[in-house]
Amino acid sequence: MNTIYNPKQYWEERLSGRFNLRGVGHIGFTEHYNAWLYKRKQHCIESYFRGASLKGKDVLDIGSGTGFFVKWYLEKGANVCGIDITETSIQKLRRQYNCDFYTQDISAADLMLSKKFDIINMWDVMYHIVSPDGFLRAFRNIRNGLKVGGLLLFTDWFGLAGDKRLADHVQARCLDTYNKVLPAMGLQLVGAYPLYTLLNQNNFGRLDEHLAWLYWTLDNFATDISDNNVSLAVWQLRHG
Repeated sequence: MNTIYNPKQYWEERLSGRFNLRGVGHIGFTEHYNAWLYKRKQHCIESYFRGASLKGKDVLDIGSGTGFFVKWYLEKGANVCGIDITETSIQKLRRQYNCDFYTQDISAADLMLSKKFDIINMWDVMYHIVSPDGFLRAFRNIRNGLKVGGLLLFTDWFGLAGDKRLADHVQARCLDTYNKVLPAMGLQLVGAYPLYTLLNQNNFGRLDEHLAWLYWTLDNFATDISDNNVSLAVWQLRHG
């Protein structure tokens, strides 16, 4: 991990070469395996919002990538705005969906959002913001873009005992780190929920490709967040 990580360059190169679930997902796994990872994400978000109506809700999708969550929220009747750090993503999504899409970096000091949102959706983004200053700027921008009472959904290695640098482009942060920062910004933790336990791991090498369906099935029964894998946390803005 001796290279200098340039987020925009890194993701432009990844998505221009692979505008698919492997490009936005885990580059170490195949497209087939990544489809199971995203199927698990869908199961997780559907479980959280089960029984809730999202019709007419204003949603900001941060790190829209190939539009997986854009499509999901639109199917629920939400009004979706998407931002991504790459031109590749935004140009393709503008041709595919009738939504507002912007090439923006959530951690930028000069970020300007068009309005406030009921829900800010941010999967697999925060741990790619490796800079401590960028980390804080991202949450200031998020707080400024969230309605009071609004929800923030994002993923990280919340079950870790402490923060850990996993790659040049991955800074895993534990739940304690967020608990030291977000309440002061008016964000209160609603809950942390298991996402991956067996998935997203190199368990048996090439055999994992054939076991993805089993990992997905077993992960759907998980009740505790993993101490070495990605989980989902939901926060609510209690005051501006």
